[in-house]
Amino acid sequence: MRYEFMNEIEVDASADEVWAIYSDPNFCKLVVQILSGILESKDVVEGDGRNVRSILRVVFLPGHVPGMYKEKFVTIDNEKRLKEIQMIEGGYLEMRFTFCMLSFEILAKESNLCVIKTVTKYEISDELATGVTAHLNNSLDTLVTLARGVSGHISQQKTGSIAN
Repeated sequence: MRYEFMNEIEVDASADEVWAIYSDPNFCKLVVQILSGILESKDVVEGDGRNVRSILRVVFLPGHVPGMYKEKFVTIDNEKRLKEIQMIEGGYLEMRFTFCMLSFEILAKESNLCVIKTVTKYEISDELATGVTAHLNNSLDTLVTLARGVSGHISQQKTGSIAN
């Protein structure tokens, strides 16, 4: 069975400002900084970390699910401000998911207001789905925390540039 979860967070910044962060090759460092309570590392292992086919290795701190996995950028569309990332090894795939994909889309609302839309897609058999619900909820909470962290990062950048 396929499951799809969507979340939207409004950010007081332009869509271009937010996309500049999500599309930056150093975004993985910011992700680890924002999620320091659960992530140990997120590193590029193949490609440049900016383009399609780049592969990243994500390692969670001990005791956090899904442990370790590799993900591959399958779509990066600068015009649509869309990034799609597919889990290709480890993580939920070891928990017998047959598919796991995450997408970030930055939607413009006004000149200094946008929405970070996160969509998570999973495929898993119905009989296994009930046993992993808590892990899925944690994963979704993590994405909300990440979006809020990016929003806070932008606010800090703006405050820092005003102070300088």
